[in-house]
Amino acid sequence: MDSTSHRHPQVSNRFLQPEQLAAPQAGRAWSLTEVFAEGQWQSVRVQLEARGWNALQIEQIHDQLRQGWPLALAENNLAVLSGHCPIKARRLH
Repeated sequence: MDSTSHRHPQVSNRFLQPEQLAAPQAGRAWSLTEVFAEGQWQSVRVQLEARGWNALQIEQIHDQLRQGWPLALAENNLAVLSGHCPIKARRLH
C-alpha cells in the first residue's frame, strides 16, 4: 500500500463540510432547487405567502426547514415564538 494514504486519508463526500452547513451570508441567495419533504422551496414559499406569512416569517420558517423540521411544526414554532400568526393561518390541504 502507498504510505501517503495512511497520512492523508481520502475525504468522504458522504457528509457536508461545516462551511456547507453554515447559514448564508448577507446577499448570498440559497439555491432555487432546495427540496424539502413538502416540496421544492419556491413552491413552499408561495404556499406560505398565500397563507399570509410575511417575508421575515417565511425566512424563519425556511431556516427551520433547513434544520429538518416538518413544515407544520416550523409554522407552529414560529407562531409560538413570535406570539402571532398570519391572518389566513388555516392549513391548506
